[in-house]
Amino acid sequence: MVAENLIHTLEKLLQLHQNLYQVALQKTDYLKENNVDKLKELLKKEQMFVQAIKQVEAERIQYTVEFLGTEDEVSLSACIDKAEGDNKQKLEEIAREFASIMDKLKAVNQLNRDLTNQALQFVSLSLDMLMPQQSISNYQRPDGKVSQAGDLKNRQSIFDSQA
Repeated sequence: MVAENLIHTLEKLLQLHQNLYQVALQKTDYLKENNVDKLKELLKKEQMFVQAIKQVEAERIQYTVEFLGTEDEVSLSACIDKAEGDNKQKLEEIAREFASIMDKLKAVNQLNRDLTNQALQFVSLSLDMLMPQQSISNYQRPDGKVSQAGDLKNRQSIFDSQA
């Protein structure tokens, strides 16, 4: 009975990871489209899946401890080693599917990270282009005073506070 509960919990966990993968694929599309509103909604959905994964993972650990009889190693490979017959085959299949979905998820997350970094670099470059650069020269003011970088009068802002 414990083995069946463990397998059922692992199948739920696998399904949640597959759903998270689908969300990651949608995130890639929204990042490419620069659709911030849809991306915000998707991040909330992603957070729900992450929370659900945490809860199901806690169940998995509980069933794994019951199945193995120890808290030392609560891994899927330890369960496969202890299982027999059909349960062993089911656990091996689940392990293969987990390895596959995790590889896909890592690849998509890396792509999303790269797309996000590119977007941030673009925003930073755009802001740098909007901000006027202070020229550095050997010129001194006629009164001989040297202006300090911290002078509020000399600071330039992107926003017009006089408006």
